[in-house]
Amino acid sequence: MADAETPRPRKRAVEWLLEGESVRTNRHLARFAAAPYLPRLLADPASSALLSRSSRSLRKEIIEAYGMLEQVEATLRGAAPAAIVDLCCGSGFLSLALANEFPAAAVLMFDLDTRIRVRHDASHPNLRFEVADIMADGFGARLGALLREAGGQRGGGPC
Repeated sequence: MADAETPRPRKRAVEWLLEGESVRTNRHLARFAAAPYLPRLLADPASSALLSRSSRSLRKEIIEAYGMLEQVEATLRGAAPAAIVDLCCGSGFLSLALANEFPAAAVLMFDLDTRIRVRHDASHPNLRFEVADIMADGFGARLGALLREAGGQRGGGPC
C-alpha cells in the first residue's frame, strides 16, 4: 500500500521564472532573482497576485521595471531620494521595486484605472497608491501636497 503523498502547493509563475534559464541570461531578471528582498516578496500574501500573473506577463513586468530602475539609479547618481512618483503605474511592479530598492523614500503611485487592485502597497509602508487623472486640473496641487506630506519637497534635489 502506497503512502498518501501530501499535495504540493501549486507553483506560481514567479517560481517557474526563477527556475528558468532566462534568469541567468537576462540582467534584469538576474537582478530581481538576486534581490535581498525577494524572499520577503515571495512570502508576502499581498504580493501573491502580482507574482502569480502569467509567466510571459510577469517576465515582461520584471524586465521593464528593472530596466527603468537602472535609469532611475543613473539619474540619481547615488543621491537618496525622499520621494519617487510613478505616474500611470499600472499594476505597480516598478513602484514595488522602487519601494524595496529605496526603502527610505516615499513611493507615490498614480493611475486613472479604477479597476486596478494594488494590494502590495499595504505591506510596504513607503508605498502609496492613488487613483488620479494626471491631466486633470488640480493634479499638480494634489501631487505637491502629497509630496509635502511624504517629506519629498527638497530644494533642487532629485525626487
